[in-house]
Amino acid sequence: MDRRIIYILVALALAIPLVFRFAMEPARMRSAEDVFAEIEKLPATTDSVNGNKAVFISLDFGPNSQAENLPQAEVVIEHLMRRRVPFILFSQYSLAETFLESIPTTVRERLAKSLPAERWVYGVDWVNLGFRPNSSAMIQNIAQSDDMAQLLKKDARGNKLTELAIFQGVKKLEQISMLVQLSSLVGTLDSFLQFFQTEAYRPKFVHGCTSITIPQAFIYLDSGQLVGLLEGVAGAAWYSKLLSEKYVGREKDSSVMLNTSLGIAHL
Repeated sequence: MDRRIIYILVALALAIPLVFRFAMEPARMRSAEDVFAEIEKLPATTDSVNGNKAVFISLDFGPNSQAENLPQAEVVIEHLMRRRVPFILFSQYSLAETFLESIPTTVRERLAKSLPAERWVYGVDWVNLGFRPNSSAMIQNIAQSDDMAQLLKKDARGNKLTELAIFQGVKKLEQISMLVQLSSLVGTLDSFLQFFQTEAYRPKFVHGCTSITIPQAFIYLDSGQLVGLLEGVAGAAWYSKLLSEKYVGREKDSSVMLNTSLGIAHL
């Protein structure tokens, strides 16, 4: 068969589910269920017993891997927003800067359609620290700092961190309840595992990776250094299903359709 015919069939297999928003049941991903369960345990801003805490999210990916990492970021951020868990975004990768700004805004707008009475405010519910160079040194400095807002100075929009509500009760690593790293880069996971901790405290750590690096990530999942793992777009699709089961009437996101497209193309 002429290979151009095969390419046309593959293109149709990828495009039709996305165009018509057709989604098949994704395969069960137990490591994605672990991520979901851990985020369910996190204290929200209304939880006065646990004090102010936040989630640190490192989006270490660019346009070349957004097909897998972007759906992962969207479902995790949606879950945090729905549970009212504040989060702090940053990246070790310069090409991620647009995603740091666009992903939480896109998720907030989608949630606002189904939850018009709810509001998510920048500086209160989340903050974007932007791209930060010298990744290993920066991670060590954050972990050892007694006041992250003083150390990091300003966010990506030029606001002083000391003036943002999210940092009023989040000063040290002990106030970071979880680290979420979503990446396609080599070596960035190792930097966090080595340096994002103190002698007395280490936040829970979940990771999202592209399909090609899943075997490397499973080493840390088996050792217990990771408490959960999102495996490519398949992990994001199963996570999306878990969200839909908990929040009835939730609008489907792209991960389930994209996962369907890939399955049909492979078939």
